Amino acid sequence: MANEELITREDSGEEATQEPQHSYSYHRDPGYRPWLRTSTPRKPTPYEEILAMMARYVDYSVIASRVCFIFSVIFVSDFILPKTQHDVKIVGYAISNGGTRQIELSDGSVINVSKKAMRKLKGQLLTISRTRIFGVPYKITDKVNNTASVEISIYGNFIFGPIVLLITSLVGSVYPKGVEFRFNLGVASLVLALLNIAFLHVHKF
Repeated sequence: MANEELITREDSGEEATQEPQHSYSYHRDPGYRPWLRTSTPRKPTPYEEILAMMARYVDYSVIASRVCFIFSVIFVSDFILPKTQHDVKIVGYAISNGGTRQIELSDGSVINVSKKAMRKLKGQLLTISRTRIFGVPYKITDKVNNTASVEISIYGNFIFGPIVLLITSLVGSVYPKGVEFRFNLGVASLVLALLNIAFLHVHKF
């Protein structure tokens, strides 16, 4: 009896050490046999790849925002500094490619003016007020003190350009969090800076 009991215990011990059998049914596709799947790294999604690219270049984007902020401060300084006065004579009139009226001046410059400004101004002799840094025409005065603003200019109808550039570049320069947000602000600041450079010359076209 003792020998039989010992043999029974040994048999039960051997059975206990045997590996458990998988209960999965056989299928030709390895995907249905999880114990055969290989642990391959997950491929990043397109959005994750874009985020990784932004993370690599976010420092350059912040630098771009700061450079554009300095550029916007120059715009503000140009607008608030005292204007320079230039006495000129009208030598001709023209129509721009955009259909606006232009006056051709004796100093070789051309200024787009509105119908309202044309009705205000009398005579051929004018005084042009220009900004001190970029020389953008800001106001026109004739010899009998009729005054008209230059509406088709960066400091007229396009004044939103420098304002939006100032706000966007300022936030991009000082905001400390968010890779995607700061990267996008840097790109937006660069685009706005290029648009403002074009707006500097809009009074000529």
